[in-house]
Amino acid sequence: MKPQSVPPTEIEEKRTAWFKQRAKPGMTMNDFSRLNEEVYGLFPTTAEERHQKFERLKDIPEFVL
Repeated sequence: MKPQSVPPTEIEEKRTAWFKQRAKPGMTMNDFSRLNEEVYGLFPTTAEERHQKFERLKDIPEFVL
């Protein structure tokens, strides 16, 4: 089953724009993690985003390794 494409929410667009302004090539993983924590502190995940993620995860078939 192919996942459905959901347009980004306004807060996701703001989060992406903020992150793109600050992310630089060659950043360390620690720098990337710090920026990621900072952006989610400024633009927290909304209930709508959590619901969308839940629905996408529900559509993933279970499998056993």
